Amino acid sequence: MNTTERVSTYDSQSPAYHRAFEVFLAHTNQKAKARDWLRGLVQGLPSRQVFVDAGAGNGKVTAWFLADFQRTIAIEPNPSLCDELRRTCPTAEMLPQKILEAQLSVLADLVLCSHVLYYIDAADRMTHLEKLVSWLAPEGVLVVVIQNHDTDCMRMLRHFFGHRFHLSELASRFEALRGRHYRVEIATVPARVATADFNSAFIVAEFMLNVLPMPHPPPRRILEEYVRKHFASSGGGFRFSYDQDFLMIRPRL
Repeated sequence: MNTTERVSTYDSQSPAYHRAFEVFLAHTNQKAKARDWLRGLVQGLPSRQVFVDAGAGNGKVTAWFLADFQRTIAIEPNPSLCDELRRTCPTAEMLPQKILEAQLSVLADLVLCSHVLYYIDAADRMTHLEKLVSWLAPEGVLVVVIQNHDTDCMRMLRHFFGHRFHLSELASRFEALRGRHYRVEIATVPARVATADFNSAFIVAEFMLNVLPMPHPPPRRILEEYVRKHFASSGGGFRFSYDQDFLMIRPRL
């Protein structure tokens, strides 16, 4: 019998996933960097009637812009996150559905889909983009956020699974199909993860590996070795890059 301890696998609907997510949030400036960038974009919108957060999670990002829009719609199918979402954003309209199942009766000035595409099969991502842009008002913008393909975290995914996410490839495919009707651009915003202790660094690394299905998780010892080798900081603690790509899609007027 193989007694080798393996890296944990998380169901994205589970409390264990939620706990690991909280450890990640506690050790990254990703949210602060995203907030600053998105704040500038929101302030430049010609209208701020409706905001749709597709994959709102625990609502912390949604809450940043509740006061900026007359109406906020939060789409989140994960039951383990919905309770916190309701507490964080009590004035938002909740749709506890997957993106492709959601039906909106209004068009949005901002549609945000932040760090969601990891959990969508590659074959279905274009379908999701099509759904998201269908909710845009004529002067609205869709913003899709995922980690840049060349970060330390993405290199770790490639090391263990031979795969990493590349938002610019998806953007190019969308532009080739719909470029006559939409303007497409990408901005990259630097961010990082930093922890003082190894245990937190390991939990974050384990959480990052879970953005892909793991039918055969690597041994825990191998991931521990990788974290110590690649993420240990000369000044103590652990650091890894977590730059974010912001894909913006706007209807052509």
